[in-house]
Amino acid sequence: MSRADAPAPLDVVQDLVNTWFGRLSGGGDEGLQSPADLARWCRKHGVAVMDEAVTARELELALAVREGLRAALARHNDAAQPVDEAALGKLEEAAPELGLRVSLIDDEPALHPQDGSPVLRMMAALLGAAVPAARDRTWHRLKVCREPRCRAAFYDGSRNASGVWCSMSACGTAAKQRAFVERRRVRNAARRAAGREDHA
Repeated sequence: MSRADAPAPLDVVQDLVNTWFGRLSGGGDEGLQSPADLARWCRKHGVAVMDEAVTARELELALAVREGLRAALARHNDAAQPVDEAALGKLEEAAPELGLRVSLIDDEPALHPQDGSPVLRMMAALLGAAVPAARDRTWHRLKVCREPRCRAAFYDGSRNASGVWCSMSACGTAAKQRAFVERRRVRNAARRAAGREDHA
């Protein structure tokens, strides 16, 4: 089963997290290997910035935001999903450089990016998007795949928000196959142990 994209602006959060995701065959694909990659990603989402205008520090901060968001979204899955405390810590450390201000002009409080470079303003806006999304209950539907070799972000649009894999046909099947093999291994080990006891 394929998953729909998250509603705006969480679709951009989802896309940032998925600039890296793992492969079931091993390894992963990194979409933000250089400042120029980050510039191209920003332009894809309507932020005009030249390749040479993005600094190595901005790339470092963007990666901290990405992995911090991945760690936060992992908590929206069930208890089987590990929480990356180190990534959350790096996000906390990066946040002051991004600059977010509280606005009370609208009907409800909101977080808005302060003045800064286009990249930093965009990263700040993505973090700020979590506040209204939490209010309208879409934030907790944005999750990270339970499959440890994947870790892609997906939007769980199911009625009871019970999805745990980004794709049932790929990651879900792989997890179930792995569980089946493990159950068979345990069962065979128990039979061998019982056989040794019978011959003792």
